[in-house]
Amino acid sequence: MAVTTERISSTLKLQFATGMDEFGEPMTKTKSFRNVRTDATTEALYEIVAKLKDLQQHSLVKVTRDDESSIVHTEN
Repeated sequence: MAVTTERISSTLKLQFATGMDEFGEPMTKTKSFRNVRTDATTEALYEIVAKLKDLQQHSLVKVTRDDESSIVHTEN
């Protein structure tokens, strides 16, 4: 029995530092970009993030990619 995964959807999330709250804790804001091509490479996404971060008011803290996959049973 062979089992594989198929990526169904992908979301790119950019987290920005927006300042400090009244207790001195850092505050962040996350911008999400849904419907990212599931076959997009990490390098391609990095190039996009590099261009997007220069257009933002706040400094970039973290970038994540959230993928949803299905587990598929395939016959041999």
